[in-house]
Amino acid sequence: MAYSSTSLPQVDAYDVNKYIISPLFLGGDWMSYMDVLPDIKGKTVIDNFGKLNGNTKSFNAGGAFSGANVDIGSGITVDPTRMEIELQFQANLLFGKIKGQLMRSNTDYDNIDGTIVKQALLELLGKGAAYDFNQQMFHSGVHISDDYTGNYDGLFVASFDAKDATQKAATALDSTDVTGLTDNAALIAGKGILILEAMYDAAPAELLDAEGRVFMVSGSIADDYQKTLEADGYAAAGYAALVDGGKMSFRGIPIEVRRDWDSHFASTEHEKIPFMSHNNENYAAMLTCRNAFVVGTDFDSTQVEQWYSLDNKAYRFRISYMTGCALTNPDLCVTFTPDQIVTA
Repeated sequence: MAYSSTSLPQVDAYDVNKYIISPLFLGGDWMSYMDVLPDIKGKTVIDNFGKLNGNTKSFNAGGAFSGANVDIGSGITVDPTRMEIELQFQANLLFGKIKGQLMRSNTDYDNIDGTIVKQALLELLGKGAAYDFNQQMFHSGVHISDDYTGNYDGLFVASFDAKDATQKAATALDSTDVTGLTDNAALIAGKGILILEAMYDAAPAELLDAEGRVFMVSGSIADDYQKTLEADGYAAAGYAALVDGGKMSFRGIPIEVRRDWDSHFASTEHEKIPFMSHNNENYAAMLTCRNAFVVGTDFDSTQVEQWYSLDNKAYRFRISYMTGCALTNPDLCVTFTPDQIVTA
């Protein structure tokens, strides 16, 4: 099947859900730690129980019921926001990219069908969508006056935002909690390990006992921590694991290095990130566990538009989807940022 510079296989909502939206919410490394709700319809209350303790007492025949005061759904909601992706490719450039994708997959690009071309096209679109999604899910806040990071509360802001009297904020540390860190400055050498230590020490018992615990840290913290481990005085086995590419951990908790955060910090003005007050600041970290956060979307509401602009000789794509997040239990998260996290 031949394609001209003004024709491509038509992309529909099913294709977008399969190759773009589903990988965003159901794939990837850090998303495996999230409790994903794929079919939420508008604002949704998340069932949440307080600590179920203090309920077992001496037998009391005929006594009044005196169970512990446990609130269900205490202000914890996922209120999804509609997001829109707009991408444009010059016609010749797009066909060159698709040809490259097909050649890397050992496909004869002179004898191909529309399904293969469509898949290559959607994979290209998905790469652009994934970069933005990863940044916005962590660093967005509705209080930010920016079209990129001001659309909904991301994970950092959601963890710090106390919903009501029964839903407190998670533990939040900043540069004042580690001796020697300087405000409005980049991470100081040797402080990476102290940040991890401070977060661990501040973590509630529920988090330290939870399954699937993980540190998510910027590359700046990870690199500084690795330099500390490589210094004299550390066990040879640990050093060997590092130089051989082993996965880093701290006190048995794996470290997920988010180098895309470093890219975002470097390319974004500080006022567009809810926990920075100066462009020199370049680090952030989160200690949490699997399913502490709920991330919601609605696959049924996905929309897609595709057209060829004759004036610009370019293909244009517009994809919209729903997303939102919430922390289900404030005892299951600790954050460390340069400045106090700002909320609306």
